[in-house]
Amino acid sequence: MKKILFVILLNTQFLFSQINLMNDTNLETFEIKGKKENSMRGIFLFSSLGLIEVVSIGVGYQVTDNFSFSLKGSATWIGSSAMGFPNGGRGIGIKLSYHNPFLFFNNTNVEFIQYLATSFDDHINSISKGHYLDLNLGRETIDESGFNFFWAIGICVSAAKDANILFAPSLKIGYNFNFIKRNK
Repeated sequence: MKKILFVILLNTQFLFSQINLMNDTNLETFEIKGKKENSMRGIFLFSSLGLIEVVSIGVGYQVTDNFSFSLKGSATWIGSSAMGFPNGGRGIGIKLSYHNPFLFFNNTNVEFIQYLATSFDDHINSISKGHYLDLNLGRETIDESGFNFFWAIGICVSAAKDANILFAPSLKIGYNFNFIKRNK
């Protein structure tokens, strides 16, 4: 037992001796790290696939370090019909995001969609076919340019005209493309 503990101790000492904790003397490296920390996305594109919000695509703007605003188009499931088959709704909406790290999340989102069409809208005579609201927590990269993966989990409510109200968990994954960077 003592031999095993001795071997583990030697391995952990070797591991920690290999980690360079800011022991870099190259000044260019510090300048590059400083620039990376001071830049943030400005305008970004995103696309996602999800459990209830089947697909969405949008464009957004990072207003401040902690707040972003997006316009999006989405297709979602809505409450089932009398025969039990699922129906779909399509519409446009907004996404408001608050970026503040906690646990393994780093953003809180509120998403609202105004349905413009549903799978049974042939007998609905108004422009608005209902609403979709999604409250979720997730993880998203906002300080690197290019393609970045994001995910979110939460709860959503779909209230389309002539359909049952649908309360369901929200789960989505997707990519965003941060293509314009700005300084903080």
